Amino acid sequence: MLTELIAMAFDSLRANKFRSLLTMLGVIIGAGTLVAVLSLGNALQGQVFEQFVDLGTRRIAVTPGDPRAKGARDVPGYGLLSIQDYQVLNSLAANRPDIFRAIAPEITVSTNVRAGTVALQTLLVGTSADYPQVQRTPMLHGRFLTPADEAEGARVGVLGWLVARDLFGADKAALRDVIGQTIEINGQPIEIVGIINENGGPFSTDGRIFTPVSTMRLRLIGDLDLPGRGLRMSSILLGLQSEKQVDEAVALIERTLRAARNVPDGAINDFNLQTPTQALNVLAGISTAITGFIAVVAGISLIVGGIGIMNIMLVAVTERTREIGVRKALGASDGDVLGQFVMEAVALSLVGSLIGVIGAIGIVWLISTFSGINTGISWIGIFLALTFASAIGVGFGYYPARRAALLPPIEALRYE
Repeated sequence: MLTELIAMAFDSLRANKFRSLLTMLGVIIGAGTLVAVLSLGNALQGQVFEQFVDLGTRRIAVTPGDPRAKGARDVPGYGLLSIQDYQVLNSLAANRPDIFRAIAPEITVSTNVRAGTVALQTLLVGTSADYPQVQRTPMLHGRFLTPADEAEGARVGVLGWLVARDLFGADKAALRDVIGQTIEINGQPIEIVGIINENGGPFSTDGRIFTPVSTMRLRLIGDLDLPGRGLRMSSILLGLQSEKQVDEAVALIERTLRAARNVPDGAINDFNLQTPTQALNVLAGISTAITGFIAVVAGISLIVGGIGIMNIMLVAVTERTREIGVRKALGASDGDVLGQFVMEAVALSLVGSLIGVIGAIGIVWLISTFSGINTGISWIGIFLALTFASAIGVGFGYYPARRAALLPPIEALRYE
């Protein structure tokens, strides 16, 4: 019986191909939009996050604990970070490359810098060659620090944009000639090997000078060691493979540092973790709002398509009144007629949604091919589109079908 109803429904579609296509148009657009939006959503979210990486969405900063915090222990050097903390976190990052992509130390000191007759106070940062992997450092001229600089304790430095402008002027072309010149930091000559382009944001490098940790410790700034703990760190930056691994990364860092620093059970952390939660929440909220809005528009389009289906089914019932009368005269029940017209409405809706899904797959493929964005088809979107289309077919096809089922056979046979 069901097979017969399906065959009759598709025979009806083939008999009125153009009218059926126009009727399905709203469903085609709605289903296609729904699948395309959900398929592109994750890929576009990744692209957006990539653009906002300067907000610190893929890094966690370990900073000293606050000795004035409630629950802080009264021990010498409470909360301070040292090279020992960096080493245990470096081992953690090396053992979990699936979560951490890089680690970089930061030793920051405010100091005087001089270039010729120009002098200024700026922030000197001792770090490693891995720093660009946890913080964007788009180079204007020259290069960033290298492992060889660190190993040799080389007298080299990389200027942030504001520092370079204040020392040598704002002409970007002229700044090219600055590479290779020498500045003085605390009276020590430092060769400029790079200038970082202007990059604002909460973690801007514009007002900083970067130099190798070994150079900073041995040649520029003395008295940086903590008693019995080695070199003092201002912060330790850990780059993440993905924004989705923040919680897991935080748990690993906390467990590792508490064990290494002998923090008793029940005591508060004697270090702080600055996570990208706030920035991630803002970005996720924007992405969800945009995706939700487009999905609602697609849903409205599907509903409009359902209204079109109901309208055309009412016309079909009127046009086929004598056919309904003949079927009933030959013994068809009200349920048979009801099922026939509901099935036709569902067929219209499902075929329309399938066309929309195929079109969406083609659009996603074209965008992926020509834009370079790595996208995948959302199977959830396809499931929702087909399920919603079936519900629309039943919902909007029921009234015309019931109207056909309740037609008296005699009146239907007399209809001209």
